[in-house]
Amino acid sequence: MDSFKKEALFSKGIVNAEFFSVENDNLLAYSAYVSNFGVEGSMNNGEVSGGPGNQLVMLIPDTARLNVTAQTADTNINSLALTVGGTLSGNGVIETIVGVTAASTSLTLTGAVAPMGGQNGAVCYILTSSGSDRAAVEAASGTAYAVGDGGAVVGFTAVPSNTYCVKYFITNSSAQALTIPALFAPKVVRAHFAVNLYAKKGGSDVMESSIVGIRHYYFPYYFFTAAMKETASQTETGTVDLSGTCLSYEQAIANGNCAAIGNQVYGFIVDEMLGTNSSTAKVDGIYFIGLGGGASVQMGKTLTLPVKYSVGGVLTNISDMSQVTFESSATSVATVSSSGVVTPASTGTTIITAKVTNSMTEVLYQDSVTVTVTAA
Repeated sequence: MDSFKKEALFSKGIVNAEFFSVENDNLLAYSAYVSNFGVEGSMNNGEVSGGPGNQLVMLIPDTARLNVTAQTADTNINSLALTVGGTLSGNGVIETIVGVTAASTSLTLTGAVAPMGGQNGAVCYILTSSGSDRAAVEAASGTAYAVGDGGAVVGFTAVPSNTYCVKYFITNSSAQALTIPALFAPKVVRAHFAVNLYAKKGGSDVMESSIVGIRHYYFPYYFFTAAMKETASQTETGTVDLSGTCLSYEQAIANGNCAAIGNQVYGFIVDEMLGTNSSTAKVDGIYFIGLGGGASVQMGKTLTLPVKYSVGGVLTNISDMSQVTFESSATSVATVSSSGVVTPASTGTTIITAKVTNSMTEVLYQDSVTVTVTAA
């Protein structure tokens, strides 16, 4: 049940994005800087008509879709890999430039490999020289010299004792390489986005507002649909487009993801309230369940009282029982523990009251039940 006096919420700010493996829940990619985020659903309303004048009988919703727009303000190679279905590996090929002093008319390099995607094996470029052949070397600096077995530069004649600046390619253990397949196969992942929630606290001052919670978006089967795009310029940082669409369980199976239990949903939206005792921030009542006529317990036994919160008018299990206070009006008859367990002391009746205070509104809610203690 909604209220005419509810606390208005506003979502704004940088969004956190997490992507997990559907198979084993390992973290695949993460960004704390998603600056462009949106969720947009769509569906058709198919008409059913009939009768005199072909009247509208009903509308049947069909072809439901849930699409997500997400673009990071940072760049991440893991995220790029998800969007194209490519693989990441170490020992990427990088360029290096070293000075090599010729001991003879030949030069020898260490660890030379073919450039990434190169078709002709290991090569090098000789950029300049410290000696009299400098002008000739620089004029031919775009010439690729093959690097033979043992690292010897093939086809170049050096001047002994001259130092040559040589550019070539090596592998580096920490250099990550992303393979981009010719046929993109974007990953299906479990996605989680989170954005701050703000609330106008009251009064007429528009500055009287504060962060009150986090809104979480959970999508069990998230399929990347945006074309691979990483932008960078002189004045803007690089970005990665992580937009996608949500699949149902049945659609996910078609994409090769099979889980033990199906779920015909696209996703979930959860509002987490922040601050002390956040579990009571949306509570609007507390009730003993199924005890309208009271309860009874025999001497020598105990009774656990069933109690639930009301959240938005819906009965809800209590996640943190430490926020609930139980009281017995006659402790000589029975006492009640902090978890709602009644322990008889003597025959008779007592009234057990459960209380909880909403941490945001500071409204106290309570409910009472009569408990009768009978002889064993």
